[in-house]
Amino acid sequence: MDAPTAEIRTPEPAAPTAEIAVPAAPRGAGRTARRAARPAARRSAVRRPGLLLGVAAAGALAANLLLTPDPAAEAQAGTSESLSVAQALGLSAATGPAATEPQTVQPQDIAELGQVAASRGSREAAETAAQQAQAGADQAARDAQAAEAARLAAEAEAARVAAEAAAAAEAAAAEAAAAAEAEQESAAASSSASSSTASSSASSSATGTTASRVARISNTSGPVRSVVQAAADAVVSNVPGAASITLGGTRPSAADPGGHPSGLALDYMVMSDAALGDAIVQYHIDHWSELGVDYLIWEQRMLSSPGGSWSRMEDRGGVTANHYDHVHVNYQG
Repeated sequence: MDAPTAEIRTPEPAAPTAEIAVPAAPRGAGRTARRAARPAARRSAVRRPGLLLGVAAAGALAANLLLTPDPAAEAQAGTSESLSVAQALGLSAATGPAATEPQTVQPQDIAELGQVAASRGSREAAETAAQQAQAGADQAARDAQAAEAARLAAEAEAARVAAEAAAAAEAAAAEAAAAAEAEQESAAASSSASSSTASSSASSSATGTTASRVARISNTSGPVRSVVQAAADAVVSNVPGAASITLGGTRPSAADPGGHPSGLALDYMVMSDAALGDAIVQYHIDHWSELGVDYLIWEQRMLSSPGGSWSRMEDRGGVTANHYDHVHVNYQG
């Protein structure tokens, strides 16, 4: 397909450009003006050049389609037209973000950056100091809580020790009171026993050996001697309770030939009435000569004289054999 033929037109010479003399500004004023105009120029460079270059490119393309000169003329014409359009728009061929004038770092900017850095360092130092102060306050609070807990624990321990000491003292006082009370009761019992013994002795002494009753004696081997019957009559007549007990006289099985087999011994069977046994023993001691007593056996002990001491006997293996349920009296024949 043949290319369309277009009429070649010679471009008209460009109108001369008048140069306007601008008085030189004082040194430093241009820098100040440029610094002040940088934001506006940057905004214009970002917004206007793209749009204007687009319009210029569209116009150049239309002219190229209409004129279609030879490649060299087309390239030259496109270049000159592009330059003319850019010049008409007040732009240089290198206008764009890359053609922006490089900024020069000023001492004032460096000072401002230094101030910003110093301010940031001061702020960080203040924050660090505040954090350290807060940590110290928290630690002090924890220490105070620990000290309070230790104080409360010490007070509780002291209270526990005091309570234990008070309880121990109270128990000791109660024990001492109980011991004192027991001692008083023992003393009172001893006094009562002594009084009873004295009273019994006095009564026995007062009544003497006068017999108002005849004692009933159980004999299995003949009668007892007359001295034994007389002593038994005196005992049942003057010792309260003696008339109601059993009196054992002669028996052939006795081991002591001078005692029961010979009719010279009596067993006053008081059984579990130890007080009555004591009274019978005391009556014989008080009237030893009048009753003709040879010796006494009572509660595994033997007495051979009214003013003597009791002698401990061997253990014969039983209550009766050891004379805990009866008083054995041997009389002189």
